[in-house]
Amino acid sequence: MNYCRLKRKTQLIPFPMLALMWMCVPHLSARNVTDQTGRAVQVPDRPSRLVSLAPGITETLFLLGLGNQVVGVTDSCEYPPEARLKLRVGSTLSPSIEIILTLKPDLVLGSPQANRREMVDQLARVGIPLYGVTSQTVDGTLASIADLGRVLGHEAAAGEVVRQLQARIDAVNRRTAGRKPPHVLFVVWYRPLMTAGTQTFLSDVIRRAGGEPVGADLKGEWPKLSIEEALRLDPDVILFPKTQSFAPDLDEFRTLAGWRDMRAVKEGRLYFVSDTIVRASSRLVDSLEEIARILHPDRGAMPGDAR
Repeated sequence: MNYCRLKRKTQLIPFPMLALMWMCVPHLSARNVTDQTGRAVQVPDRPSRLVSLAPGITETLFLLGLGNQVVGVTDSCEYPPEARLKLRVGSTLSPSIEIILTLKPDLVLGSPQANRREMVDQLARVGIPLYGVTSQTVDGTLASIADLGRVLGHEAAAGEVVRQLQARIDAVNRRTAGRKPPHVLFVVWYRPLMTAGTQTFLSDVIRRAGGEPVGADLKGEWPKLSIEEALRLDPDVILFPKTQSFAPDLDEFRTLAGWRDMRAVKEGRLYFVSDTIVRASSRLVDSLEEIARILHPDRGAMPGDAR
């Protein structure tokens, strides 16, 4: 059944009817667990039909060998390529509860960073368990992967993934040991200028890569700052996310008012980095290695360089 046919079907069946049909389906035996957000959840003992509501979660499920058990993902779940073949349940902010119900999931996995609380409450009202997944640091991402492996019965696979990722992180630590960290401005958006707050996982990646995010006194997760403030902060390196929505070429910043006066711009220390840095998933370590190479290019190769 393709997505278009599925969507037409859900439009023909009222939501209360779908909810009643779901509640009449026999469910697997479950155990009480505490998810990564601190919520009590009844998780089926052997869930075989999973719906993922965040790209990072989808990546982790496939990495653990659970791709065949994933029956639904959001429109933003595009990695690995196999995830694009899964049925879409809508956006991360507003997934379709009706489509989720038609997929008859044993377990839905969501994130407070990607999903709304109202959606969690809707699923709870019809008896669909949602396991919350979250992390705010590099170490937290590894702990999150290990926890998902334990909850979903793939503890050994998760343990091996975490071991390999930790080895790569240790290699970055050796690369940056004893070096003075350059001050780094990460530009989330440039009109208006937005950066990453010092408590975000993005800033944690920069620190672990041997840099120091600028603006320790800036408030909020994604603070705005003026060009004048950016000039005052005087970053050594400026990083930009390499995404489709980020239009300018790096050379354009050499002509933009304010930007052209920054020391990092004058000296050509502007770099695009992979958008893997914006997702708390295993590929966060790819970003860690990438940024470490940018900030400390004279420190030789790392295991990830061969990929």
